[in-house]
Formats: sequence, C-alpha cells, structure tokens
Amino acid sequence: MGLASGVTRVCWGTDGPLFIGVTNRGWGSRGQGTYGLQRVRWNGATPFELREMRAVAGGFELEFTLPVEETSAVDPASYRMSSYTYELHEEYGSAKMDERPLALTSVARIDATHVRLAVDGLRSGYVHELHLPGIRAASGAALLHERAYYTLVEMPPAR
Repeated sequence: MGLASGVTRVCWGTDGPLFIGVTNRGWGSRGQGTYGLQRVRWNGATPFELREMRAVAGGFELEFTLPVEETSAVDPASYRMSSYTYELHEEYGSAKMDERPLALTSVARIDATHVRLAVDGLRSGYVHELHLPGIRAASGAALLHERAYYTLVEMPPAR
C-alpha cells in the first residue's frame, strides 16, 4: 500500500476514506517517513485475502474475502503452521522461543469462503503462525498476503 511508516492509529472519515496515523517511533518500518497522516480510498476491487482467522475447538476457521478454489482449499499442502512464544520481561521484544511445527489433521471447505483446519498441538498462550502458499481464489488469483498470526490465549471449548 506504500505507507510512509508504521501504522499507529486508523479512523474512518465521514465521506468514506480511511485515515491512517503513521510513525516510526524508533522501531523499523518499510516506509522511510518518521510520522504522518495518510488517506486511503477504496478502488472498488476486493483483493483475495484472509479476512479472519478464528479459533475453534481443535483448530481454526478461516474466512476469505472471495470464494476459494476448492482443490487448493482442501489440500493440506496448501497450509503450513507453527507455534512459538516470546520471553516476557521488562525489555521490549525477544527472539522466538519454543517454536514447533504443527500438524494439520484435516482440512474441510465449509462453503465458498470458509475453511476449517483441525490442528494437532495447539498451545494456550502461544502465537500460531499460518502460511497459506497454495491457496487460490476460484478465479485463480493468489492471496495478496500468505501469512496470518493468531495468539491463542485460551483454548475454545468443544461445542
């Protein structure tokens, strides 16, 4: 999207655009600006993205912005997942700790835009990193962003 720096605040304008407050505040960002306010207007085209990743009993439910091509949606090779944590201490940040790959035990396409992943080895209090390199839209388009992160604070109860 070409933002000048790291996002700190967002707000919808009354006439439709999204206003984004940006700053580098001492941490790295892709943009070269130190601070700013930017306006983003929707061009009318919906990108193929992972809209939401929700924790459910035994795994995650994924919701996409556009219909998912069925073959890629149900192929376990379209996904890769791991979990890890960080050291909790006064200083900001740490390296990843206790990283483990996670096994997908099943993948099911619920409907055109929803997929359910059953995952073995979920851990409360850990970040769960999901890669979706093989997922394609029904139109054949690749995801704009192939990675998602979910901090699983508490395991969802079985229904």
